Amino acid sequence: MLRVNKSIQKLLPGLLLVVGLGACKKDFLEINPKGKLIAEKTADYNLLLNGNSLSTTSLFPQFVLGDEVAAATPYFAGANSILSDEKAFRWEDDLYLPSDNNSELTTLMRSVYVYNKIINEVMDSQEGEEAQKQSIMAEALGGRAWCYFMLINYYGKPYNAATAATDLGVPKVTAADVTQTKFTRATVKEIYDFIIDDLTRALPYLPAQLTNRTRMSKAAGEALLGKVYVFMGQFDKALTHLDAAVNDLSGASIPAGLYDFQKELSAGGAFTPISPFLGPARSNLYNDQEALYLRQSFNYYSQYLSGVVINSATASLYTAGDFRLQFLSSYPLLVFTETYPKGMLRGYGRGFTNLGASVPDIYLLRAECKARLNNIAGAVTDMEAFRQKRMPAAEAVIPAAVAANQIALTKFILEERIREFALEGYRWFDMRRLSVDPVYKSTVGSTHIVYNMSGVLQNTYTLKPERLTLRFPLYIINSNPGMEQNP
Repeated sequence: MLRVNKSIQKLLPGLLLVVGLGACKKDFLEINPKGKLIAEKTADYNLLLNGNSLSTTSLFPQFVLGDEVAAATPYFAGANSILSDEKAFRWEDDLYLPSDNNSELTTLMRSVYVYNKIINEVMDSQEGEEAQKQSIMAEALGGRAWCYFMLINYYGKPYNAATAATDLGVPKVTAADVTQTKFTRATVKEIYDFIIDDLTRALPYLPAQLTNRTRMSKAAGEALLGKVYVFMGQFDKALTHLDAAVNDLSGASIPAGLYDFQKELSAGGAFTPISPFLGPARSNLYNDQEALYLRQSFNYYSQYLSGVVINSATASLYTAGDFRLQFLSSYPLLVFTETYPKGMLRGYGRGFTNLGASVPDIYLLRAECKARLNNIAGAVTDMEAFRQKRMPAAEAVIPAAVAANQIALTKFILEERIREFALEGYRWFDMRRLSVDPVYKSTVGSTHIVYNMSGVLQNTYTLKPERLTLRFPLYIINSNPGMEQNP
């Protein structure tokens, strides 16, 4: 919320249409000045949950913030680029102009508003069975938890047990009230506790069977809770929930699991036909079996824009036969007369990124937890089984020297996450959590480089520690002068 009342009000008419009520913002606000959506029956709340689940999110900065990327001119400038992304790539303090009125915060808080309404009201709704009400509320709790996990990883410092109780996070909003105007920032610990409480309350009532990728299942709830604990550095707790998520996949009524990339990139596979212009056909995440809880965002750098690429160090992480290379191109979009210098590669073949819960993320986080807990054999087994889905079997074997050393193996798993999620935005969030890890903080890069297409260095940008946490958009701070801004 954070004084995003006008943005919320713009959203309400569309949500009213979802439940078959109301027609326009003006009439709605005259009927109900407190800003509550009108829903009475349990089925209305279920439809409201659908409406809040199906929308594609607009969460962008993480795609260009990671240390795995570089930029190439003239494709990363002016009309070929997005201004806020240019600022994010440069790790500038403020990504949005004071005149802007939309951001990741606004997008997420719109969803929080709807989830709050469902959580606070569905148990008193009419006609539905008690079990149905509990399930709907559980999904709303899970959805709110995901929103706050994203929010705290944008605007709060990385979780550090020694300082989390005093580090400022984001406002904790539990009421569906657009007239609320005063907001204070909860601490990072308070927000993580809030997320854990929501997921813990939700898990017993979440649907045991995955039937719809846009709705939260028990497997997705377990996956998200496991990831939250990873970000808190509590790997033993994380492993319990990640194991549960993997086990729950077997009960899905729709395809759920890892793709075998060799099969799916071959004739007749799920990623075919492969276009010479747009790459493999993997843009429909609604039917993607690796999407466990779909919260998709447009990702212009995995398909449409040519300015942000993986840097040469990232490109060198792949072995020659890695099938994931087929989602990377040495050419700018629709340009076949020049290639990127320094071995840099552009993403294509996707167009969207799932920021919710994904099957590869579960497996890689689980392997990381096993390695950190010194279950070396278990981590190696998981990793090699995962890699066999991504490359020829001979290349999937982890080198013996790596497999015999806990720190080397953990670093290898972290690099596997870069290979798997390059240009997908995951690396930025990994950088944040690793930055406070005494053993692995050295794996976090702090340089973004811009080259021209001849390979001549144009600019170098350095990440300041403060910018591991985004500043609140200026329009939010200007509307809430009592709320403390990040440094």
